[in-house]
Amino acid sequence: MMLTTGSKLGPYEIAGAIGAGGMGEVYRARDTRLGRDVAIKILPQHLTEKADARQRFEREARAVSSLNHAHICTLYDIGQQDGTDFLVMELLEGETLAKRLEKGPLPTAELLRIAIEISDALEKAHRQGILHRDLKPSNIMLTKSGAKLMDFGLAKASDAAGTPMLSSLTQSLNPSAKTTPVTAEGTIVGTFQYMAPEQMEGKEADARSDIFSFGAVLFEMATGKRAFEGKTTASVIAAILEREPPPISQLQPMSPPALDRTVRICLAKDPDERFQSAHDVKLQLEWIRDAGSQAGVAAPVVAHRKNRERVAWASTALLAIVAVVSTIGYIRRAPQPARAIVSEISPPSNTNFALAGHLAGSPVISPDGERLAFIAVGSDGKQRLWVRPLDSATAQPLEGTEGATFPFWSPDGRNLGFFTSEKLNRIDASGGPPLAVANAAVGRGGSWGADGTILFSPDTISPIYRVLASGGTPQPVTKLSAPRGISHRWPQFLPDGKHFLFYNHSRDQQNEGTYAASLDGGAPKLVVRGDFGVVYTQPGYLLFVREGTLMAQRFDADRLRLIGEATPLAEHVAANAVVNQAIFTASENGVLAYQLGNAASGGDAQLLWFDREGKQIGKTGTTAYFAAANLSPDGRKVAAEIAASGTSSFNIWVFDLARGISTRLTFSSGIDAAPCWSPDGKTIAFMSNRNGQDHLYKKAADGTGGTSPLVVDNAREDNPSFSSDGRYLIFERRASAPGSHAEIWALPLFGDRKAFPVVQSPQFGVTGPALSPNGKWLAYTSHLSGLEEVYIVPFGRGSGRWEVSNGGGFYSRWRHDGKELFYLSPDDEIMSAEIEEQGAGLTIKKVTSLFQTNANASTFHWPYDVSPDGNKFVVLGL
Repeated sequence: MMLTTGSKLGPYEIAGAIGAGGMGEVYRARDTRLGRDVAIKILPQHLTEKADARQRFEREARAVSSLNHAHICTLYDIGQQDGTDFLVMELLEGETLAKRLEKGPLPTAELLRIAIEISDALEKAHRQGILHRDLKPSNIMLTKSGAKLMDFGLAKASDAAGTPMLSSLTQSLNPSAKTTPVTAEGTIVGTFQYMAPEQMEGKEADARSDIFSFGAVLFEMATGKRAFEGKTTASVIAAILEREPPPISQLQPMSPPALDRTVRICLAKDPDERFQSAHDVKLQLEWIRDAGSQAGVAAPVVAHRKNRERVAWASTALLAIVAVVSTIGYIRRAPQPARAIVSEISPPSNTNFALAGHLAGSPVISPDGERLAFIAVGSDGKQRLWVRPLDSATAQPLEGTEGATFPFWSPDGRNLGFFTSEKLNRIDASGGPPLAVANAAVGRGGSWGADGTILFSPDTISPIYRVLASGGTPQPVTKLSAPRGISHRWPQFLPDGKHFLFYNHSRDQQNEGTYAASLDGGAPKLVVRGDFGVVYTQPGYLLFVREGTLMAQRFDADRLRLIGEATPLAEHVAANAVVNQAIFTASENGVLAYQLGNAASGGDAQLLWFDREGKQIGKTGTTAYFAAANLSPDGRKVAAEIAASGTSSFNIWVFDLARGISTRLTFSSGIDAAPCWSPDGKTIAFMSNRNGQDHLYKKAADGTGGTSPLVVDNAREDNPSFSSDGRYLIFERRASAPGSHAEIWALPLFGDRKAFPVVQSPQFGVTGPALSPNGKWLAYTSHLSGLEEVYIVPFGRGSGRWEVSNGGGFYSRWRHDGKELFYLSPDDEIMSAEIEEQGAGLTIKKVTSLFQTNANASTFHWPYDVSPDGNKFVVLGL
């Protein structure tokens, strides 16, 4: 039915036609009541001729009309006159994204602006349960006020009776034959090119289907080409179901690597592997936008890769390391062909490399580039410091360095600094007794200056201190900003010996990053925002990892500022967000070593399910930076600790296993971690540093209500767990003074609620409390024997101590009947210990290995949990 100018549909006077197509005609009209211009879409009769279809259409139209968003085209009204059904919508002036893409790809800044606006619109609609189902460039209008998403949410799958798909109602208000791809036979395939695989297969669409379509639109915006192309409908469908589009960087070399990664996740074939919400996509795009050039300048690096030499580090299943050694000559001079030296660095005999997953820290190259210091774990379960010349196949262990972490070299290469439990130490690099330099409860990096001064971070909540290498009283040289600062870590002297770099770990993400400071005092200066593990190398470059890409950028050490643009050096470089460290090192003469991201880097993981034989039987959710998992008492839900992408901010999420949905429980910009369930499953307790120090809080497990404190005193608390009767909360407690040992305390949840110590050790910290289901026994981990072992003591009565593990163990979990205790071995094996009560004591009957995991043990919290019957395990699998 064609409408003539001047005719009316109710109060709407037709001003002229905008366009027409097989799915109806679109007209410009005037709302005579409100005096505004609108767009009128006339719907073909066959789409709404059935009563049930019309009723469903009207229900959905009412829902869509409730979407009041700056970047969604508003649906004002629906109506019917003389058998003609019509929609009344906001009239948009501008051009469609499809029309704009005829001119080619969008500049990155414009792309990100539009993409953030559209993802924000999707988030709004999805939160109200409305899907688009037909997201494509022709349904996005570019106006002076920003992007507008059109024809939102009217799609609906057909029913068994053959009711037409209402997705056909979502054709653009600006139909254009010129931008609609057709086959030789005239079959329209444009919509197919943006459909998710599950839609192609006739499965139910959900929010993740829109995210796939959005990924296809992002790809086209970045490259000017469609992600999936073909000459026929069948070939397009096959491409979507079976093939991956080329990397964006291959088509647009200057695009940020982070954008390429974002699009790849959106376009994952399996919905579980995609971003799970439009909000997550928006946050990632905002991060890329805010990082600017520091989001990674990709890919004109083919020529560079031929000119640089490197030490590349990759872990196999056997934790062998492959190395490629050379000089990054182009940093020092114009690119020239360079000789690459390729060798294999195997673990020392009867050891495994302790990679980032063991909180050992990055290997470090000596200043002259001739030796490599690293941490390896022996067959006895102890990790030690080793040194290997790069021109030798033999590495030397440094005796007396048991438990060593985060090594660093003296400027002359003769000595090494390192941390053990509670101490900063030094040792001759050729061997000899280690010497304690200062107390350091949980060391987070050091740097040795030419004048014998050592800068170090002694704790996870401390500023940077200075101390003489010969010992003495440490003095702070930085000051944490209150109340948002968490810690300063990874100090590094600059060439003048007076200025230094350090990483500021903060709850305010705008302040998170690497700063330059002076030993003489003064306000630190932000150098690199956000990125982990900045390393200075001669003759004046900063190296850092951004979104898995190792970058180099010139640095003016006098003015303390970056110069020019960053250049990529290597991809897939590992980083450990738990400690805010990237896993690479560089010598003063340009030798570079890095660990590949497919190693056990302590990075992205999944919730994987295993039976007692180690057979994987399922997975939950998508890949993310998981750092803890805790099953609800009925085994139907999992509370997890997850880091926000590209940040060191952690929050608590709850996964409903039966319904297959996830819900974010906390929204901290700092760290909310170590979740545990109350016995009735209604409350989750967790640790948070939201007020400047680690304390315990609780929140309703369904997300309702606010967050309230459980334990807030002058100490730090972590790793809470409830007794099975709900009367006690057991937790780790550490005094705030540097060098204090961890203890296990209990908080009665009745009476005067006064916390009291349960296990204390004057010389050794005790961690990881796990109370037995009957409330009689407490399992924990201690260094009592010089190695972390699992022990059991009575809780609240009697005396005695029973050692469960032999050769190392931590992260204890009980079976619901208390007759079996599980723990994790130093080799990441799930171990089982049979427990039998005998009067006032107990017997450890049999200890066996159940199966080997690839758990993310780079966390301070539990990387696995066990079902109540002890037959299924959820593991943070790398």
